Amino acid sequence: MEDSWYAIARDADLDEVLSRAALDERDLSAWARDRMATAGVPRNDAIHRSRLNQTFAYQILAGTRHASRDKLLQLAFGMQLGIRDASELLERGGACRLRPDCRRDLIVAYALHHGMGVEQCDDLLWEHGERTIMPGKSRGDNRSQDRPQ
Repeated sequence: MEDSWYAIARDADLDEVLSRAALDERDLSAWARDRMATAGVPRNDAIHRSRLNQTFAYQILAGTRHASRDKLLQLAFGMQLGIRDASELLERGGACRLRPDCRRDLIVAYALHHGMGVEQCDDLLWEHGERTIMPGKSRGDNRSQDRPQ
């Protein structure tokens, strides 16, 4: 994609830009299916790790339900994606990519990069005063959802 932007910036002919562009117009469902197959991640495992409701997660992956950005982030953690692939998943799901100028997104990216689960990411978000990804844990509630009390 950067090559296409560069070509446009150097005033290349539009037909030339289009002919050389690596276009990928798969929807979220097709992209996620291909990504899990390439990585050898079983769909059931990804759904379990995401901590999403199983039926809802299947509907997202089938393309029959639209998900919020946080639900897509849960799916990214379930699929064990890196920062770039998580951003791609968000964008294909209709949400904005992870942004390096957003404190919350930086914490999420850190957790993804370090192979953390969604619960560990939520702990980091809470510890840094940010809104958590999964519901049920608000700022000021220091009781971790994934640790016994």
